[in-house]
Amino acid sequence: MLYTVVASEDIWEGVEKEPAPTVEMSLAGVIMQLEPLGDFQAKIVRIVSTNPQDYLLASYQPGTIVRWT
Repeated sequence: MLYTVVASEDIWEGVEKEPAPTVEMSLAGVIMQLEPLGDFQAKIVRIVSTNPQDYLLASYQPGTIVRWT
């Protein structure tokens, strides 16, 4: 709950109402949720893996842009 004199439109300005469409894909044996960007590129949204080592790889961290075909 927000108690403020600022209009709610100003507080929530720029916040997306709908989440971006995502696809699940396997890259190098790691299943991840990707947000397609076009030109065969996608942004990693999250990793879906049971292997803890996959989460430690810097190349798979959320926000990373990857190429896919």
